[in-house]
Amino acid sequence: MAITSVKFGTSAGGANSSTYSPSQNPQIGTDLSKSYDGVVSKKTLGGTTFSVANYTTARKSRKLVYENLSEANKNKLVALFDYAKGQLNSFFYSEDGFSTNGFEVRFVSNEFPVSETAYNVYRVEIEIEEQL
Repeated sequence: MAITSVKFGTSAGGANSSTYSPSQNPQIGTDLSKSYDGVVSKKTLGGTTFSVANYTTARKSRKLVYENLSEANKNKLVALFDYAKGQLNSFFYSEDGFSTNGFEVRFVSNEFPVSETAYNVYRVEIEIEEQL
């Protein structure tokens, strides 16, 4: 699905999305990955591989890079990180401005790097993963 309007909110319907969503979209070419991290494989000394699936649902993750953010837009992402308390709390993410229900995600890291690229102009890179 093409990204039309990235929004973050506190419910699947997009509650509080204006509080936590910058007015601009992230850079084009954001990374999207999919993993089956519930599957564990072990190889024996004889070369046979055994796999065990704790769960078989694929987990999607997305890396979003915001460049040339104003201080107000940067503060919205900082407020989202503070709301989530890093990886502690989940929140909702939508790529279509919550015209359909968003999906539940968490931050991948407990760190939130922000760099000032010019006076009051910021770059923020976040990585989120789908909550199963």
